[in-house]
Amino acid sequence: MKHCALLSLLLALGCMHVHGAPVEQGAMEQGSCEDAQAKFAAGLALTKINQDRKEGYILSLHRLSNVHMKTHAETGVVFYLTMDVVETNCSVLSRKDWKTCEARPTHDTPVYGQCKVAIYTNRPHRVVRLYKYDCAIRPVPSSRVTDICPDCPTPVAMDGAEIQKAVTLSLEKFNKESGLDKRFALLKISRATSGMAMAMYYNVEYAIQETTCSKSAAADNCPLMTCEFTHKGFCKASLFYSPTGDADTSVECEIYEPESADREKKLHTMAAETDHAHSDTATHNHDHDHAHAADHTHTHDHAHDHTSDVPNQHHDYKHAGDAHTHEHDHEIALDHDHKHAHLHEHEHHHHHHDHDHDSAGHDHPEGMVRVLASTDQPMTLPSFPDVPAAGPEVGVTLPLKPDPQIPGVMEPFIEAFPTAASAQCVPPAVGETLVEKVFAEDPMFKPAA
Repeated sequence: MKHCALLSLLLALGCMHVHGAPVEQGAMEQGSCEDAQAKFAAGLALTKINQDRKEGYILSLHRLSNVHMKTHAETGVVFYLTMDVVETNCSVLSRKDWKTCEARPTHDTPVYGQCKVAIYTNRPHRVVRLYKYDCAIRPVPSSRVTDICPDCPTPVAMDGAEIQKAVTLSLEKFNKESGLDKRFALLKISRATSGMAMAMYYNVEYAIQETTCSKSAAADNCPLMTCEFTHKGFCKASLFYSPTGDADTSVECEIYEPESADREKKLHTMAAETDHAHSDTATHNHDHDHAHAADHTHTHDHAHDHTSDVPNQHHDYKHAGDAHTHEHDHEIALDHDHKHAHLHEHEHHHHHHDHDHDSAGHDHPEGMVRVLASTDQPMTLPSFPDVPAAGPEVGVTLPLKPDPQIPGVMEPFIEAFPTAASAQCVPPAVGETLVEKVFAEDPMFKPAA
C-alpha cells in the first residue's frame, strides 16, 4: 500500500510539473526610463488605451516614470510601465493619434495623472499586446489656475441649470444648421466651465449620437440609432449673455465616421487594388461611393472661404469680448454637403464580404481610466466604484495558454505590478509649469506610489 501511495504521489507531482512548467520567462528586471524600447512600448500602450476607451479625452504621454521588464521566450518582452499622462482636448471618439492632440494649456484647467500598464512586445513577430492598464487622472485645483489666470474659466458642475441650457440650445442649433439628414441627441456631457467677460458665459463639451429621427422631427421620442454604421460626434458649445441679459449660443461639432464604415472603405480599397469584382455592382451608386470618400471630402481645401456654406455652420466659437475661443479642426470638420443615410443602406448589401477583422486576433485589455477629484476637493467614498474587486495587480493570463499570433509559443504570464521604483528611473526635477508642479506635489503619483 505504501508503495502504491508513493507511486501515486510521484505521478501526481509529475503531472503538476508538466502542466505547471514555467514558460520561458526571465526574472523581473529594472529598466531605464530613457530606454528607447521602453519609450516605444509606452507610446504603443497609450495608443491602445485610447483606442480601448469609449468616452472621455485622449491621453498624451508626459513622461515615462517607472520601468520594469521580463523576457519571454526568445524574442519577447513584457514591460511593466508607469506613465505620467496629461489629458488632451481631443475626444476619444475621434480616434486621433495622441501625438497629434494638444495637451490642455494652463488656462484650460489641465488634467494630469498616471497609467500603469503591462504590455507584451515581440518585435521579430510584430506582436504588440496590451494586457492590462490602470489609469487615474485628476484636474489641477481651480485655485491654482485662478492664481495664474484670474479671468480664465473654471470648472462647474455638469448638471447645473445654465450648463443644461447651454447643451439644449446649442444642440438644437446644430441640428437645425448641420445639413445632415438625421437628428443627433446628447450622449454624455464631458466638461463644463464658466467665466465672466462682459457678462457670464458657460462653456460645455459633450458627445452626441445619431438618432432614428429625421432632423425635422421633434426632439422628443427620438431613439438613438444602434446599428454598426451609427455616427457619433463631439461638440463644443458656449452660452453667453449680453449686457442686456439676452442669451445666445455658439456650437461646433465634429461628426466621425463609424469604424465599420472605415473597415468597409479599406476592404473596397483593397479590392480595387487587386481588381476584385464585386457581386453587388447593381447597388453601387454615387451615394455609395461617396460614403467611402467622405473622409476625403472633409480635407479638400482647409483654406476655402466658408462664407458660402450653410449659415452659421462654422462658428468662431467665442463669447462676447473674445475671452474664450475654441480652435476648430477642419480635417474632420462636418462636411455640410455630406448626407449619410446611404451608410445605413450600405449596411445591408455587404455581408457577403469575408471580413478579416472578424476572425483576426484582437487584444482586449483589462483596464479603466478613473477620474478623481482635484486635490483641493474632498474625496467621496466609494472613490472607485467601478474598480474590479480583484484589483489591478492580479495576473490576467494563465501559463501554458497558446499565443494566438505566434505558433509554438505560449502567452506570457502577467504578474502583479511592481511596487518599487526602478533605480534607473531618476525622479525629474520640479519644473516651472503648473502641471510639472502638481505632479511633484501629488503623493498619489510618486513613482513608487
